[in-house]
Amino acid sequence: ALGVTDMVLGMPHRGRLNVLGAVMDKPYHVIFNEFQGGDTLGAEYSSGDVKYHLGSSSDREFAGNTVHLSLTANPSHLEAVDPVVLGKVRAKQAKYRRQSE
Repeated sequence: ALGVTDMVLGMPHRGRLNVLGAVMDKPYHVIFNEFQGGDTLGAEYSSGDVKYHLGSSSDREFAGNTVHLSLTANPSHLEAVDPVVLGKVRAKQAKYRRQSE
């Protein structure tokens, strides 16, 4: 609704697992596999950070509109994710602005 096509989220670890499963629609068996040492990305892409700091992205449908959701990975320095989210949003705004010209 209202033309929203993308949403970028950044948050601390508290509540992140719930957001991964309920909002990002990441299957719980994948989340639990990651916690048990399973690796979905491969060692060359892993940050080595704790599992509940992982990010995710998904496409969800709301009222017939597809919205791309992106939960930015959050490092152990809790507020370090904030400028990353701002940069991602700024880049998306510039991209959409160029496309509309």
